[in-house]
Amino acid sequence: MNNLQFIRPASVQAACEALKNPGFMPVAGGSDLVVKIRNGLYPNLEGIVDIGDLAPLNLIRTDENRVIIGSGCTMNQIINDRLMQDYFPALVKAAATVGALQIRNSATIGGNVANASPAGDTIPALYSLEARVLITNGSSTRKVPIDEFFLSPGKTLIQAGEIIEGFTLLLRKTRGEFLKLGERRAHAISKINMAVSTWNDGRNHWRIAMGSVAPTVLRCREAEEFLESCAQIDEAAINKAAEMAINTAKPISDLRSTSAYRKRMAGVLLKRSVTAIIK
Repeated sequence: MNNLQFIRPASVQAACEALKNPGFMPVAGGSDLVVKIRNGLYPNLEGIVDIGDLAPLNLIRTDENRVIIGSGCTMNQIINDRLMQDYFPALVKAAATVGALQIRNSATIGGNVANASPAGDTIPALYSLEARVLITNGSSTRKVPIDEFFLSPGKTLIQAGEIIEGFTLLLRKTRGEFLKLGERRAHAISKINMAVSTWNDGRNHWRIAMGSVAPTVLRCREAEEFLESCAQIDEAAINKAAEMAINTAKPISDLRSTSAYRKRMAGVLLKRSVTAIIK
């Protein structure tokens, strides 16, 4: 650790080349990685590759019928972007819950996703928006549906010499909500979180994703299909969808919460989210 190398590449290609070295890791905002290094969680770390200043990763742009969010975009960049506000409110609300203002100025969406934490706040929002992850090795890019990207807590499809280039979302106007429960109202790791997005392209679509209730984020597909089948979403329909969410959740008990509490709160968060959206 005393001989830790620090590399600041001039291009995405150079960054990917440096990351082929065993024990090298990328860093952008560093809000999570630096803490983990200090806590000794990376004993075999040999080098850090700073990708925070690579311009192609720091942009939100449109490409035909899709929006591309660069992996280096900060939480506050997402929160303050008018396109994000108008089209993807679930993601904006999720970004707004990440840490304090200072953290949101540095924490990036790519880092939040790459951590692969079941409690990662932007991850359920990206699930609810059917995002694709753009993974690059510097010369080619592959697109992976967000729900295929995570293998287990802390594990993703990223291989040596690859980084998350960004995320693509269909350019469609959605309504959405994001809610989380933690020890405190802010700055806390989620005991459970939930993102809900809905849109209409001739028929109604609902997408519901929960975090901290399984090794990776879970989609509530039964509740989604039920809400899509409802001619009217009233209190009875919301209560039934909430029961489906409870049945979908597969949480564990840990230091932050119990399994029973998380299952019960899955229903509560779904009720609150859907009610807020339809109002």
